[in-house]
Amino acid sequence: MNSSLTKKALPHLLALGIILLVIFAYFSPIFGGKQLKQYDVMQWKATYQEIAKFEKESGERTFWTNSIFGGMPSYLIGASYKGNFTNTILFNMQLVFKHPADTLFLLFVCFYALLIAFEVSPWLAIIGSLAFAFSSFNFINIDAGHVTKGNAIAFIPLVLAGIRVALYKNKWIGAILTGVALSFELAAGHLQITYYLIFVIMAWMIYELVQAIRNKTIPAFLLTGALLLVASGIGIGTNITGLLATEEYGKYSIRSASELTKTAQGASNEANATSGLDKDYALAWSNGVSEPFTLLIPNFLGGASNGELSTSSNTYKELQAKGIPNAKEVVKQMPIYWGDQPFTAGPIYYGAIIVFLFVFGMFLIKGAEKWWIFAAAMLSIFLSMGKNFPLLTDVFFEYFPLYNKFRSVTFVLCVAQAMFPFLAMLALKEFLQGKVSKPDFTKALKFSLGIVGGICLFFVLLPGAIFDFSSEADARMGFPDWLKDALVLDRESLMRMDALRSLGFILAAAALLWFSFVGKIKQQIFLVAMGLLVLVDLWGVDKRYLNDKDFERKKSEAAIEKTTLDEQILADPDPHYRVYNNTTDFDKDALTAYYHKTLGGYHGAKMRRYQELIEWQLSKNNMECYNMLNAKYFIVPDSSGNKFVQRNPYNNGNAWFVGDLKWVNTADEEMTALSSFKSKETAVINKQFEKDLLGFSPVKDSNATIVLTKYQPNKLVYESNVSASQYAVFSEIYYDKGWNAYLDGNLVPHQQVDYLLRGMQVPAGKHNIEFRFEPKVIETGETIALASSITLYGLLLLGLGLGFKKAKED
Repeated sequence: MNSSLTKKALPHLLALGIILLVIFAYFSPIFGGKQLKQYDVMQWKATYQEIAKFEKESGERTFWTNSIFGGMPSYLIGASYKGNFTNTILFNMQLVFKHPADTLFLLFVCFYALLIAFEVSPWLAIIGSLAFAFSSFNFINIDAGHVTKGNAIAFIPLVLAGIRVALYKNKWIGAILTGVALSFELAAGHLQITYYLIFVIMAWMIYELVQAIRNKTIPAFLLTGALLLVASGIGIGTNITGLLATEEYGKYSIRSASELTKTAQGASNEANATSGLDKDYALAWSNGVSEPFTLLIPNFLGGASNGELSTSSNTYKELQAKGIPNAKEVVKQMPIYWGDQPFTAGPIYYGAIIVFLFVFGMFLIKGAEKWWIFAAAMLSIFLSMGKNFPLLTDVFFEYFPLYNKFRSVTFVLCVAQAMFPFLAMLALKEFLQGKVSKPDFTKALKFSLGIVGGICLFFVLLPGAIFDFSSEADARMGFPDWLKDALVLDRESLMRMDALRSLGFILAAAALLWFSFVGKIKQQIFLVAMGLLVLVDLWGVDKRYLNDKDFERKKSEAAIEKTTLDEQILADPDPHYRVYNNTTDFDKDALTAYYHKTLGGYHGAKMRRYQELIEWQLSKNNMECYNMLNAKYFIVPDSSGNKFVQRNPYNNGNAWFVGDLKWVNTADEEMTALSSFKSKETAVINKQFEKDLLGFSPVKDSNATIVLTKYQPNKLVYESNVSASQYAVFSEIYYDKGWNAYLDGNLVPHQQVDYLLRGMQVPAGKHNIEFRFEPKVIETGETIALASSITLYGLLLLGLGLGFKKAKED
């Protein structure tokens, strides 16, 4: 038994050894003490800093932070939930490998599990897993710091592997594995990627249902399906805390419908408004109709928005001829991308060989199974075109539940990223089994080589026959005509050379297929050669966007270096105020949050009312709105572009009393009122809160005081002293799904005022006022999560125990 198990385990252990060697080779700088720069990780660390510091110093958890956008829940920033065993396992798993090696390892292992579940040989599974892991999308994500996205993509094939085991091997074990895999998929923390996984499962289940009807096995299919649904429900249950909290918060975020009937520019909101994100915002990052060609030819559209050209480029030669200084440095940051997206860090490239083998598989594989894989892949490609393919996009955006909650539809290509190498390896599996006739093989090779190789050859010979290689952005750049002309020539050259490169790899792969089929090379040599070709192809492109130059030695313990401006602001002993960095956009200001509470930030789901305040008031320099947000310090540029700190002497402070309440009926009226109000004198309040204040009319008391005495992100304490009942406005963001107000320890109502702040009636006398963030959804979710975790991992341990027992008996 032991020798049998060792023999079975050996190829899998070898597979792990290969990926570890590959990881070490690619990410060798991290094992030498360096780390990736990863700008998005820096932004996240800055946003998360207040939470991390508070939880470390106090031992408490907080689900709210004031670090960005005036304050918002931390559910989608870095909330810590109890009861989810998967989070604990994933966290400890990531400690074993230094990031980003952990993501690449997960990508390989999970896809390897999928191919093994489909009875692909371990040696072939190694090739497919390398292809999936080394897709350029993964490395672009890693370079940017999109950790959650990378991990979520990694777990997609693991979920599919569990379903396969349930349908064709053991429905009980498969269901448990699916539940565990889905638990990890959700724990990765990127719901958009998980949502796209549903498209794959739907396509697959339609195929399985048709097969069950044909084979008259409906009862067995329904039973397995029921078990999968139950197990999936338990897997979802382990992550329910974050899901419930996100669902609750989503109604208040930019991913929900606006209450305003007009935009800040005065246009009707009707055309662009949806039950989710605004359509223009959601579809801003859409692939052009020709962009999917980058899956085959990486530099089809030039590459990255700020790409590097060589000293042999036309652009460099023209710069030299015109006497432009530092031409070598200039060509390192050129706008060589000419596609439809606003900008891109690089193309999504699956590998020329993988695309070729995908098409080869469509001709070679006889069964109907290939069609659900093909359908899922094509659906994702067409959906990635977003606004450029409205016929399909509009249907999904308007009628598919939750589809309009997500932006950057190009992310849907993670589906095709899995399907292409999947079908490619199934094709090689069939080919290597020796059951393919010569006519079938010849036909498949001829057509796939003609289609895929023909496309490459066409763009080698005639790239200018279809495209002019110009971009709408070229005109905005203000480049002289001679530079634009040189850039066009270089873009054409980039396409031609990469088309030639891809053609070379395709011809090499086709030659391997042919020589293997006619018996000129052994199967082992074929596998090694094909694996090396696939890896070399993808490795070369990945190194364009993530290479040794992207690593640096850690300079200090702080993620963000403290500047003299930071020190100047931090010298203020006031525990709670806000900073507005006027040197950048509101939604690109995450780094300021490392040391300060900011009006800006970086987040894909900021509060909708805050976003609307930016558009309607803050962007128009309404100082009353800056004052009510307690913006005490402004970071501004001087005439030379240098930054300096400017103190705002008119900020309202943490809380103040107003002598007048302006009642309005709609959100439109609330917003309009802010354009011409005095924030320290009047509070704008919607009539929906009228019942809270029946019979109350504030009287301004010049001697009344209200002072913040204690600040925590999840708790604020004030002391008030008034001679008559007053109305207090607090410079804090209103969110009634967690914030509770207490007067001398007793729960009291508070209201939304000035469009997004908090307000409440304060009775005469001296009083203690507290705001505590106590979201009920967390307690409910953690109870369900704990029960689900115990059930899921209890079943997993039971299944493993029975499996080992059976193996021992065998």
